[in-house]
Amino acid sequence: MGKRRLSLFINQKLQQSKLTTLMVTCFIAFNLLLVSIIVWLAYQSFSTVTFTEISKARLALLNESTRRGFDFITGVTGTAYSLASNRDLTNLLETAGTGRLTQIHQRRELAKILDHTLVVSEGITSVELYTDAFNGVTVTMADRIFPVDTIAGDSWFAALEQADAAWVPLRENESGHSLVGYAQRIFDSRGGTVAYVLIRLSREDIVRRFADMPMVLDGQVLLVDTAGNVVMQMGDADQTKESDQNSNGNAAAASAADSSLPVGSSTKGTLPVVDRDWIRTHAEHNEDGFEVVSGNAGGAQLVLYSKPATLQWRLVQTIPVHTLLSPVRYAGWQVLGIAVVGLLCSAVFAYLFVRRIVRPLRQLIKRMRQLEKGDFETRVQLSFTEEYAHLAYGFNHMASRLTELMDQVKEESRAKREAQTSLLEAQIKPHFLYNTLDMIHWRALDYEAKDISRMIVQLSKLLRIGLSGGRMFIKVRDELEHARCYVSIQAERLPFSIDYEEKIDPRVRGCYIPKIVLQPFIENAVMHAHPQEENLRIRVAISEEIGDPSQVFIRIMDNGQGLPAEWKLEDSRGIGVRNVHQRIQLYCGKGYGVDLYTGSSGGLEVTICLPRIETEEQLNLWLDGEKV
Repeated sequence: MGKRRLSLFINQKLQQSKLTTLMVTCFIAFNLLLVSIIVWLAYQSFSTVTFTEISKARLALLNESTRRGFDFITGVTGTAYSLASNRDLTNLLETAGTGRLTQIHQRRELAKILDHTLVVSEGITSVELYTDAFNGVTVTMADRIFPVDTIAGDSWFAALEQADAAWVPLRENESGHSLVGYAQRIFDSRGGTVAYVLIRLSREDIVRRFADMPMVLDGQVLLVDTAGNVVMQMGDADQTKESDQNSNGNAAAASAADSSLPVGSSTKGTLPVVDRDWIRTHAEHNEDGFEVVSGNAGGAQLVLYSKPATLQWRLVQTIPVHTLLSPVRYAGWQVLGIAVVGLLCSAVFAYLFVRRIVRPLRQLIKRMRQLEKGDFETRVQLSFTEEYAHLAYGFNHMASRLTELMDQVKEESRAKREAQTSLLEAQIKPHFLYNTLDMIHWRALDYEAKDISRMIVQLSKLLRIGLSGGRMFIKVRDELEHARCYVSIQAERLPFSIDYEEKIDPRVRGCYIPKIVLQPFIENAVMHAHPQEENLRIRVAISEEIGDPSQVFIRIMDNGQGLPAEWKLEDSRGIGVRNVHQRIQLYCGKGYGVDLYTGSSGGLEVTICLPRIETEEQLNLWLDGEKV
């Protein structure tokens, strides 16, 4: 019901709209849809290509940063290895059987070696030694030698027991800066662990390695070790905009360092976009690549992972996709603005063009209104387009034909009046004939000639029903009365008797049928049946069709000789039978008519198929040809 109301409302609005408005609106809507689709497809294609190229460029830059930024790692591991393999340092750690003063001297020598290593090594915050060789010695000056128990409680110490060296996350020191360190075990001559050397690196030292390439610090950068553990996190996924606006490399590095978090630290910050499992899955083949993942709150994120560096460490960078595509979106808005301006300009040109196109149509409407008021001399000038030229020619031809038809109607009206006058004059003749027959009837009664009187009465009825006041259709009961009159007259003049019988369905007695459809076939039976018996039997049955009450069937049967062999209605020379068939098809259509055939028990059987017409309204529709 709602769809129908909407359809009616739209049709009503369309009927109330002008053609110019509809054409311009359709033009703008079509162009708007077309421009929108083209812009959207172009933007999607361009953004996809641009995003891929930007991702590849970022990945290449990340690989270069990994290669250049992790050069210092070799130096750190080399420093730790040189300390672990230093024979003097190993000998100084041999304190078994030595006195207290000797141990103090050995500890001072170890402190000098550590201080010298810190001075000559670049990018190292501190070098510390953890051993139990000097637990029995009390020192008054602070140095970088500590008991093993100091680090035994750290989470990474258990992992170090399974390896000779490892990069480890560290707690904050006294300065408040988060650190990352490299721990190396030192073995004695017997292969036992005698000490642990720990080289501490501040995050500022590591971030400063990437300061000459500020784009690397966009978004969030993770320093990942060989096992997929996040050793250090630099930058923040939410600070990309601030990092993009900062053109100073050192400032960018400091900002990233302030927002970085060590693994296992209690300091609150932004969690990595990808977890350890994701990193291990995508980095197990030692290849680089990139992938788009859905972030928690910042939307889609581009994750790039570099090829591993010398120590199989790598950088994993996450950048919000909207940050990368912001120039593309800006370009898309520019293209959309240009498209809108072009659409507005095309709408103006379309309005002017449509107005020129519709002008001949408005002229045609104006001439039609003049024609409607009775000005049949009005004409339309031919337009410059073929379609309007056809319309103009059709209108002018219609106006000319209307003028001719008006003249023809006037002539036909005059002829009709003359015909009506002639008809009134002609009606006097049948009236005179009826009066004459009536006078003969009464004169026959005066002479007691009842047979002649009865024949005259039947003839009078026959003529009255046959004429029927000029009507083409009469009711079934009147047609039956006409047939009875004919049979009665023939029975008086023929040497043999006629056994006439009717079987009529009461439901069809009031129906209309073409007049004089029974008499020709009864006459044909009387003239040509030649029955072998002494009397002629004629049976007339009228009923509605079984299963189709819209049709009436008339069956006429006799006991004559039947039809000759190979007889066809089309080849018949008889006027009456062919006339009835043609009149039925003329008034009722090709689906109705007459069918003749020899009956199963001999004689002729005639079947007449007619439409069932019960009222004057239905009869008028058939006569007007609306149901044929």
